[in-house]
This record gives sequence, structure tokens and C-alpha cells, in this order.
Amino acid sequence: MTHAEKTVSHKKPSIEIIKNGPYIVKNVDNLINSQGVPIPAQPVMALCRCGGSNNKPFCDSTHNAINFEDDKT
Repeated sequence: MTHAEKTVSHKKPSIEIIKNGPYIVKNVDNLINSQGVPIPAQPVMALCRCGGSNNKPFCDSTHNAINFEDDKT
């Protein structure tokens, strides 16, 4: 484990909502998809919020192409 990985793993998990974009998830140890299958977690992940990503649950920037807009941020 690198120094950066050790440093990140001791931080509190957080989720940030990007206006008209993805969820930015930081410092989670486990991620499970909608079928209950574990997905390898990274220190920082962008998760799809628009529903259009071809790489779900991860964001692939499709929200830009489909002009995704939210009213929650």
C-alpha cells in the first residue's frame, strides 16, 4: 500500500454532488452494485447520476452529451 493510499484510507468517507454531474465519492472501503456484487473501490470515484453511463456505476461523462440537469444542487 502506498503512502497516499494509507493516508486516504484514514479519512472519513464523503459524497459530493456535482451540479448536473456525478457523485464524487471519497474514502469508501466497499462498493456494491445493484445486484449485490462487490466492485473494487478506489480512493476517489465519480459515480453516474444521470443513468446514461456505459460504464455504470462509474461516470463516463455521458451527462454532458445528454445535457443532464438536476434540481437538487
